[in-house]
Amino acid sequence: MRRMNLVERMTAVIDACLTHKGEVSIALSGGSSPQGLYQALSEADLNWSQVTVTLIDDRLVDADHKDSNQRMIAETLLTNRAAAAEFIPLQDWQDDRIPDIAVLGMGLDGHIASLFPSMLGQGDAFDPTAKPAIITTGPEGNPRHERITMTLAMILEIPVRVLMVFGDEKMAVLEAAQAGADMPVTRLLAQDGTSIVTERV
Repeated sequence: MRRMNLVERMTAVIDACLTHKGEVSIALSGGSSPQGLYQALSEADLNWSQVTVTLIDDRLVDADHKDSNQRMIAETLLTNRAAAAEFIPLQDWQDDRIPDIAVLGMGLDGHIASLFPSMLGQGDAFDPTAKPAIITTGPEGNPRHERITMTLAMILEIPVRVLMVFGDEKMAVLEAAQAGADMPVTRLLAQDGTSIVTERV
């Protein structure tokens, strides 16, 4: 599936949820890969006043900090028509409230959300049978910050999950995960239900 088609698909999924439920909640990831999607979605003709947006993970920095995922979402998605959507920071999201849709990215180390390889031994982070939860971490990633993230169990509860993998380097990581290398993304893909969108750039 190409990136342009993803915009159309995501618009259709959001619209279907709105038609069925009258409202929809979306959990988004940071990073560079989804920014084009968010900018395109911001102009979609949807009932954005019935859409709630949160994050799958964020860095524990001020909302206007240059490394804040919240800031990136405000600058890309929550503009144009989508400015009418409600945004709830992950810190304020209830872990018993499961979003309808998730957009996930993947790092070159195979991390998803703020679930990093150094955390693979932490059952609360990666146990797919655990109670869904939102957890904080020590300093992780690049840029290195303390973080907040949904656990794998919570991500797996989200009915519509899309993993975006763009670029040759990330494609190689994905292929290694699909071949069985133990990385955070491997734990996600071990469970059914995640659509993978790839593009070599």
